[in-house]
Amino acid sequence: MPPQEIDSNARPTSRARSNTTSLFSWRNKARPDATPTPAAPLPSVDELVESLTPPAVPSLHHARQLVAALPTAPSRPSSAVLNPIIAGLCEPTGPVPLQAVGYDLLSAYLSGHTASNGIESLSFSMLLEASIVWSSEIWEPRLKALDALSNIHTEIVGRELAFMKLATSWIESAFEGLLVPEKMANGEKAERERSIEKVSDFMDSMNRRLKDVYTIREDDLASLLARYASLVERALPVTSRISSDGPTSPSAEGLSSSSSTPTRPMSHRRHPSSTSIPILSPSSLSSPLVKFPIDVALLMYLKQLSFQLAVLSPIHLDSILPLLFRCLAYYSYPLPRLSLDSNLQHHSIAPVEKELRKTLYQLFTGPFVSSCTMILKQHLTPQWGLDPLSPADLQTSLGAFRTVRIMLRTALLSHLAKAKFTGSYTPSGAPAHIDVSQDVMKYAAMKEDLTPWEPARVCRLLLGPVKAWIGADLEDYSHPSWASRESILVEVVGVVKDVLQEMDERPEDEEGDFEEGAAVGEVLDQVALYAKKLRGPDGPPILIPLRHPTAAPTPFTRSLASVLARESVDTPTEPSLPLIVLTIADHITDDDTAKVIETLDKQHELSPISPDWLSNWSKILTHEILFAPERPSTRGRILGALEVAYASVKDMPSYRRPFLDVILEFWRHRVLDFGEQDEGEVVWHILSDEVVLRTAEDEPDEPQEDVPPDAAGGNVVDDILDFLTMVASGVPVDEGDSTYVPSAQTTSPVAQSPLPQNSPVLSRVQSEYAIQSRDKESSMPSVISLLSSFSAAGAASRSQTHLPESPHESQFGTKPVLASEAVKISNSVGAVIGLISVFSQLAFTPRSLIQQDLALAVRVFHTMVHLLRNANCSRAKLTVLQFMMRLRADRDHRLYYVDEAYDRHGHISYLASLINRAVLPGPKESETARNDEPSAEGRDIRKARPSVPQERDGRRASRGRAVHTSASASSRSRSRAPLRMPIAVTAVRPARNLWVAPESPPFVVTQVDVPSEGLISYDPDGPGLRIVLSISEYLAALVDTIEEERDWEVLSYVLCHLPAQLANKHLFCGPKSREEIMDLLRSLCSGISSGSLGHNIESWPPALKARDAHGLAYHTLSVLVSYRRAFEPQLHHVLVEVFLAGLSGQMSTIKCCLHALTISAFELQPSMTRYLSKVLEKLAQIMSNPVMAVHILNFLSMIASVPALYSNFTESDYKMVFGVALQYLQHHNRPSPTPISWALSQHVRIICYYVVYIWFLALKLPDRPRHVKFITRQLLLANEGRDQVDEPTEVCFDWLARYTYASADPRPASSLLNELVMNPKVHEPEATLSEKTWIVGNSVVTIRALARLGWLEVVARRPSGYTKFLCRTENVPMVGPGDVDPDFISIPSSLMMDRRTQEQPSTESSGIPTEMQDIFARDRPQDSSRPDPITGYVWSGTAPSQRRKDVAVDPSFFALQLSPYPDNIQRGRLITDPSVLPAFFRNLDRMPVIDTHKVGIMYVAPGQTEETEILANTHGSPAYTRFLEGIGRLINLRGQVDVYAGGLEPDEDGEYAYAWWDDIGQILYHTATLMPTDPNDKYCANKKRHIGNDYVRIVWNDSGMPYKFDTLRTEFQFVNIVVEPHSRGTIAAFSDNQHEHEYFKVTIQRAPGMTPFTPVGDFKLISAENLPLMVRQLSLLADWFASVFQHTQNDTVQVEVTTNWRSRLQAIRRFQASAPVPEVPSNSPVEGIMGQEIFRDFSTAY
Repeated sequence: MPPQEIDSNARPTSRARSNTTSLFSWRNKARPDATPTPAAPLPSVDELVESLTPPAVPSLHHARQLVAALPTAPSRPSSAVLNPIIAGLCEPTGPVPLQAVGYDLLSAYLSGHTASNGIESLSFSMLLEASIVWSSEIWEPRLKALDALSNIHTEIVGRELAFMKLATSWIESAFEGLLVPEKMANGEKAERERSIEKVSDFMDSMNRRLKDVYTIREDDLASLLARYASLVERALPVTSRISSDGPTSPSAEGLSSSSSTPTRPMSHRRHPSSTSIPILSPSSLSSPLVKFPIDVALLMYLKQLSFQLAVLSPIHLDSILPLLFRCLAYYSYPLPRLSLDSNLQHHSIAPVEKELRKTLYQLFTGPFVSSCTMILKQHLTPQWGLDPLSPADLQTSLGAFRTVRIMLRTALLSHLAKAKFTGSYTPSGAPAHIDVSQDVMKYAAMKEDLTPWEPARVCRLLLGPVKAWIGADLEDYSHPSWASRESILVEVVGVVKDVLQEMDERPEDEEGDFEEGAAVGEVLDQVALYAKKLRGPDGPPILIPLRHPTAAPTPFTRSLASVLARESVDTPTEPSLPLIVLTIADHITDDDTAKVIETLDKQHELSPISPDWLSNWSKILTHEILFAPERPSTRGRILGALEVAYASVKDMPSYRRPFLDVILEFWRHRVLDFGEQDEGEVVWHILSDEVVLRTAEDEPDEPQEDVPPDAAGGNVVDDILDFLTMVASGVPVDEGDSTYVPSAQTTSPVAQSPLPQNSPVLSRVQSEYAIQSRDKESSMPSVISLLSSFSAAGAASRSQTHLPESPHESQFGTKPVLASEAVKISNSVGAVIGLISVFSQLAFTPRSLIQQDLALAVRVFHTMVHLLRNANCSRAKLTVLQFMMRLRADRDHRLYYVDEAYDRHGHISYLASLINRAVLPGPKESETARNDEPSAEGRDIRKARPSVPQERDGRRASRGRAVHTSASASSRSRSRAPLRMPIAVTAVRPARNLWVAPESPPFVVTQVDVPSEGLISYDPDGPGLRIVLSISEYLAALVDTIEEERDWEVLSYVLCHLPAQLANKHLFCGPKSREEIMDLLRSLCSGISSGSLGHNIESWPPALKARDAHGLAYHTLSVLVSYRRAFEPQLHHVLVEVFLAGLSGQMSTIKCCLHALTISAFELQPSMTRYLSKVLEKLAQIMSNPVMAVHILNFLSMIASVPALYSNFTESDYKMVFGVALQYLQHHNRPSPTPISWALSQHVRIICYYVVYIWFLALKLPDRPRHVKFITRQLLLANEGRDQVDEPTEVCFDWLARYTYASADPRPASSLLNELVMNPKVHEPEATLSEKTWIVGNSVVTIRALARLGWLEVVARRPSGYTKFLCRTENVPMVGPGDVDPDFISIPSSLMMDRRTQEQPSTESSGIPTEMQDIFARDRPQDSSRPDPITGYVWSGTAPSQRRKDVAVDPSFFALQLSPYPDNIQRGRLITDPSVLPAFFRNLDRMPVIDTHKVGIMYVAPGQTEETEILANTHGSPAYTRFLEGIGRLINLRGQVDVYAGGLEPDEDGEYAYAWWDDIGQILYHTATLMPTDPNDKYCANKKRHIGNDYVRIVWNDSGMPYKFDTLRTEFQFVNIVVEPHSRGTIAAFSDNQHEHEYFKVTIQRAPGMTPFTPVGDFKLISAENLPLMVRQLSLLADWFASVFQHTQNDTVQVEVTTNWRSRLQAIRRFQASAPVPEVPSNSPVEGIMGQEIFRDFSTAY
């Protein structure tokens, strides 16, 4: 028997089988009428015979007594005596109990005889044959009698056939009842089965007797076997014993209704995955006590067949094998995994199935193997005819396939078992001990020849039948043939699975059989072809989930999925498993097809290592299903593998060129015939790379030995470039629209494709190069040389060569980005990306040094400029602009692509936000952005609507523009396919934005921020010497775009990005560019002035109009100010006029124009002088909230520093300035409806007064009083509604009082006259000083008087400063030398009054020079006695009095002389307690009378990025030095009294510093290059303690890199004013070339949360001549706002910010409130003249 039938877990039978010593296992069965009787004497045998002999009526009791007595009787009656009795009892019409006892009597009689004559035997046989109807009480006695008769050997030989026929009749009678179970009583079924079993055992005994005696004819045996076969056929259902599926399965539905025979309950169905996992035994599917009729019949049939196989001829196999096949099909349990591991063999076979397999094994391994094989082949192949196959025929075919599989499994297990013993020998040659199971031993010991069942032969045997079954045209799914075909294919897939599982079990060192893999692959490929046709009820393909095979809808698809889901490395088939899976690509998911492509790539079947790699690529690229829109992952995998494959052959032209031909034809077919192709960026890059590679390979001075000529003989470079240009020009397409809409989720798009799947061009390429690969022609490198070009990889599995993992293969570790997760690349955009890649590789790599490559780069540049004008797709234009707008030139005019610093000032994002195109960064991103670069400016920025860039709807189909083609296009080969315009399928979609800021371009330029070595934008040495990129053409295209563009997406992109590019002035050098710059200026100015800018726009986005385009254009004009030298003077006026007109626009436009006008005030002074009055008129109309007011006031403060602008101002012009400045105070003092920044409001108020002060000082002194009335009125209007004016207004009035009639300094300077006159140390002791102090309004006036000489010092301390007067009353005579008591002080002091005092180290010494003190001491007489006043003097004509007297002057005398006494008006209050004055004076005098500022200046040398190296610089570039010279005055810190030193100490911080001052404020610049660098101070802490504490820092950045905001790490990080060249290039940073330093870019970096406040916006270009003045004013404004920002704790606390003047006012008022008030009499008023007593008594006030 076959070893696979061996199973220790065999299903237990329902009852014990009979033993070998006794035929029957009798049961003591009590009958109802066999009740025991009382013991009585038994009659004799003769008496009993007499009582039963006819005609006596037989007694059942007597008959039973005779049966019991007969075996022990001393003598038995003769047969002649018993025959009538037995015949009477066994009468078929008699009672059943009598018949049963009659047969018992017969068996009792025969059991005691060993011989009988033939007559007795015949009579007894006839008696048994008289009745064949089955009865539950008769069958057993009757069988017992027949058995007893057969045991009598005398003359019984030859009667076996009759006995067997009789027994067969009884079996048939008993079996009839089993076929109709519903008619049987309880327990009858088990009794019938037991009777059949006993009769069958009797038949076995008969067969054993006939084993050695062949007296029966073959026909008789065959007829007997046929009777058993008929029982099997009657009991055999046409369905499988296990219904594998529910109603959704065609196989289950088609056959289950054909038979009424009950099958096993559905609850016992096996799991659908049982074809791939170990299964439970059949015994677990049903109760072991239940048998089916087929089980009973088949078991008897197999027993008879086993006995007759030795005598039957092969001719009978034609009827035997089909029945066995049908039975095997019925018992078609899913088979377990093929393995020798007993732990995996959970499948237990039912005994009847085991016998069936055993019989088939004997037939196919015995002497009838040839005949059986021929019959098997006949039933494997369907015999299709006019009539459909019957269910029996279908079942037979299924059983035949099942037989093949079982035989194959036996052979495979035998092969595995024998392999375990191969080579297992000891050194002595004896077999080694191997611990294996008994099953393995039996499989290994099989001696039968199983060669015909080798896998390769079996697969070849099945290939033809499989094709026949698959080729049948079965349309009706409900037809039985359909279901049977699926079941057959399940077995075929099972065969493949068994073979593959056997391969898995093989030893690792066993080599695979190629022939075997090819045979398996052919069969599996045919099955996949059938699966490709499967469709669901509604037509879409049936899904075959490879990742979850058990979820497939049918048994066939589940089985197929389990095979196709295997790892390809472990499945050596030919064709390979992934290629087979591609056959059913429309039936599997996107993830599964993507996995297939990944597997092919990892196994290097898509690389030149595989001889069929080009053929494989052709299959993939022509498979339309793989590129369906619903398969984004697959497309991503294909394109990724395509990129890897192309990269692997990039340096091997003989492989790359034919590969490129396949790619080019594929992509041409996809683009031109299917329209838009998503995710095709890889192909566009491949095409661009090929252009570069072919250009390099075709260079005559670099021959390539292995480069074959182009197959078509044409210029591939021109072909690709023309293709890219044509596609880029394209037609207007709504990007995002799909070109293919499937009917279902997994529907194949092949049916909807207008082209056949097999492209003629691809077929030609495939056949040509596939043959070349296999024949290994000499023109192709050998595979060995190819392998040597790759680095060694890991160990290969199963002798399969693996290439090293490509850097690109890491992308397969993650799922590709879906189309919904990324912006789709349209065809036109992809073509533009290809052109950009070509240009980048030729221009920004060392290839730019080759003239041929450089010329091609210029050609591509011209093509892109042409596309910018004529492309029909807006997204294509935008892609060109995204690249063009990022082109820059360094100081040597070398071209480069800017990436990192593209929008580092945030200007582009700010402009984009104005038109809802800015994506606001998150908290972390915004914080990072602020640390690196300044954020976008303005609180009026509109928040962008988040949207994916998408082209809008409503575009016209074509604009009638011609497609530009290459001049060499006509030279291409005629054999190439003609160019076809790409088609596009559009759909209505909502309008979306095509671009946002910040943006990520759809292309990648690998060489970024690195200047080209050969490509320049301008040649300073003259034309014709080098290849120059025509930037002027690009500018001309931009002008055309501005004037003619109809798409807002394109126009808005130009207007937002052009200012940043124009700031790179080195890019636009040369006379042609200058002309285009002028055209650009004219176009913008005329478009804004006439309103024609944007008039061609077909559709404006919501809430946007043409004025928004005008607002963007102003930013471009503001940059064009720096190109003033290229413009005519008239254009200067036009530019200022446009800015003036912009002041009537939106808030953002007004702000931009104010910034532009600020720059124009420095750069376009003549034009600004001409229009400044009109500008002021417009500003008076738009002054509103602080957000706008800060820019207006900044503008006024900046232009105030340029006196030439207002040299011709009239009184009304000045009033407009004061009116604009003071107008904000009215808004500030009233509640604002909109919340604003508190710090900004405080800053604006300060700047408002500052503008008044600085413009008031600009007035000529005689003109100032005329403006006081207007200013006073505006100040009071600002305080309207209050009882008193506020403190800032009070300070302003005080300041006006100071400067209206004088321009004196706010603080007196020390003089020698003051020291000589007021210092009493050199005088007599009695010459002491006297002083008095009065509080007069908001001032404190102190008068000091010399007791004798008549000198007075008047000091008025006010909030805006203090004034000192030194005077002498002429009422005191001045006695000259020669007179008595001459005045030695007044005369020399008067002569030396202009000499400044020298600062003395000792505070006790006088400021009078020592020599003067010596003179005074030496010339004075020693006698100190004074002469008599009348007689002791000599009269002199110079005496001022008629008589000499002692003259004394009290300070009150001077105050009283200037008082309005005796008028009764408010008088000053005398301080009666002088002890409080010194402390008050010290406190007040420490308060500065002007604003003081300290600003840091740092120089960043080329390449520097760290604070230590920046602070350590001791010098800078010549341009930096010139800048320092203009920003302030160089002062000596030693002995400095009047200038604010900013905390600098000469001994530690250097002797010199730069400072600037006026009547309002002073700025001290902490210049790092002027401070000494201590070599021991590693971190430059001495410098950082000053510069790091400054709120504002000026950074001169020559590093060539963006300066980061937090480069200098300090707590006070508020504002950086960064000055840097407008073009990069660190090599020339220290040069003194004036051309390089004509203009500088000024950028303001602000701390996070700081409101924009500067008058330059994001950045401005300033000329070198105006740079110092501009930066100085910026630093002044920035320090003011930074101080306010810091005082309000980063604009988080609403506290008042007080200036120095206001602090002085507060101190004076506090002193005034604390000073004692003189006592006033409280008497009642007195009428009449006496009422004047109080105010006429001046002694109380003076």
